[in-house]
Amino acid sequence: MKTTQRIQDLVIGAGAVGVACAEALALAGRDVLLVDRGAVCSGCSHGNAGWVTPCHSLPLPGSGLVKQTLKWMLRGDSPLYIKPTLRPSRLAWLWRFYRHCNEEAQLRGLQALAELNRQVVPLTRELVERYGLDCQYEQRGITYVFRTEAGFEKGIRECELLHEHGIPGEILQREAVHTREPVLSDDVCGGVFYPGEADCVPDQFVKQLAARLPQLGVRILTDTEVERFEVSGREITAVATSAGTIQPENVILAAGSWTLVQARKLGLQLPMEPGKGYSVTLRRQPGIPKQPLNLSEAKVGVTPWQDTIRFAGTMELAGLQLKINQRRVDAIIREAKRFLPQFQAEDVLETWTGMRPMCSDGLPIIGRTSKLKNLFLATGHGMLGLTQAVVTGRLVADLVTSQRPLVPVEPFSPDRC
Repeated sequence: MKTTQRIQDLVIGAGAVGVACAEALALAGRDVLLVDRGAVCSGCSHGNAGWVTPCHSLPLPGSGLVKQTLKWMLRGDSPLYIKPTLRPSRLAWLWRFYRHCNEEAQLRGLQALAELNRQVVPLTRELVERYGLDCQYEQRGITYVFRTEAGFEKGIRECELLHEHGIPGEILQREAVHTREPVLSDDVCGGVFYPGEADCVPDQFVKQLAARLPQLGVRILTDTEVERFEVSGREITAVATSAGTIQPENVILAAGSWTLVQARKLGLQLPMEPGKGYSVTLRRQPGIPKQPLNLSEAKVGVTPWQDTIRFAGTMELAGLQLKINQRRVDAIIREAKRFLPQFQAEDVLETWTGMRPMCSDGLPIIGRTSKLKNLFLATGHGMLGLTQAVVTGRLVADLVTSQRPLVPVEPFSPDRC
């Protein structure tokens, strides 16, 4: 029998961001209900590279990307594939994305993201230690490696730019990068090591954190569909779900790419597109790197853990669907072998795909919308959902409880859209 329950804060979405929001709100003394259409960590938080990465502070749209994208977009195995469509929302997103592909917009976005991302490692480490999460969390840095001189030069420029914004990196010439990672192919000509980066096994992080939430008083409803919202004036008064009706004081939409679906029910059009990413997880084997790598020209991340290794990457704009395109999986493996010639695609444990919520300006959406006074958005993190989960939770809790936010949230406001 369906019931009606009152709650202070309803968080919709039990991925990394939603779980972190629920935890931060509960620590602030709020009565919290967390709901998800599936299981905890069943979406994009499950199979990503597991990085908590401040150096990923340059927004995706940037100067020169349009020309590169035009080369990639019709190749089904390219790092960025855009499935041709005349769907108005996709065309509008591409137009907004194009308008941000310039140096001025990218530098403006970098300033905002760097200020946000400087908080992510200390806050995530603090949370891991607070609850004793056993998720192989470690701050061991990430090395970006390059097979072309042009790629290396671009990497050096980005390193210098990030350093100006408080994110240090060490430039590695050919000998130094091969000394750091002897398994790299001979044609790797340089690298950049970012020492401040951390990583973990992402699904272990999210699931173990979610398991601590009931101790904080958080209630969790999984396999629960949000069916509709009841709105009076500028306020959400009730949320009808497959498990009953909820009457919340506040609603926090943190459902990743599926936030688009819920936002439309409220009459909101967000400048987001689902960007499909892939990963392949294998048993640990000889010939793999000691530490995380970014295979820069291939746009593939490599994360070795105690017993496994994961290769994650690519971006596919093809709508909100989870069908695995084997051609793109094969491309990840092929590119990995070019950088790591001893690697063998054997003992595959999981081939996975997930939907990243991609904002057209490359910045997340965090904050209260002026259109509905009790609706907060925590979405649009793109490839940085795990990276920015804990700091997003902190910001949402600050805003809900009318505290001064840890960092300025104006660049991430839903009303900028």
